[in-house]
Amino acid sequence: MSEFKLCPGDILVNVNRRQDPFSVVKRWAMNSPYDHIFMYLGKVQIFATLCQREIRIPLLFESFGRGCSLRSLSERYGQEVVILRLKSEHDRERIPYVLWEAIRLASDERARYDYWCIASFIIPRILAQKLHLPLPLKYDRDPFMVCSEAVMEVFLRGRVEILPPDIVPLPEDFLTAPLLDRVYEGTVDELLT
Repeated sequence: MSEFKLCPGDILVNVNRRQDPFSVVKRWAMNSPYDHIFMYLGKVQIFATLCQREIRIPLLFESFGRGCSLRSLSERYGQEVVILRLKSEHDRERIPYVLWEAIRLASDERARYDYWCIASFIIPRILAQKLHLPLPLKYDRDPFMVCSEAVMEVFLRGRVEILPPDIVPLPEDFLTAPLLDRVYEGTVDELLT
């Protein structure tokens, strides 16, 4: 049994070890088993007026499907992840601002999933890395975001620069970020909250 507990602001990176053909090709192309990233917001308090009870639901912030949104942690139970946490106490003091920015971004109707970014920045970046070529593309941040962009964006808005803002981040970039520590590797389950 794990004694580890998730903390608000923790970054979770999915590990893809599936053996279906798409997953195998994706891991080969990206040189990485990491394929999705999201951030833990904590247990959010919701009041149920019919039964006059307080309910606390562990929520995540991620860009998935329709775009930036808040989702239940239970949707990720059983998935293999690496959990990252800010190293510095000074940076951890900024987490309330990061969480506020995540809620604001998830509430923004313009924050859609950026399928165009995959074709224009992510695939060229992966090809350039595979062929050991410099990446000539100029990346600009905008309201349309893939998962790693969304997580990076809320930290940038909360004034914690985990990664440089001039490249489109990939999930594995967070694993080598100097401001983050790897604090857990395993599956997401109820023991983590």
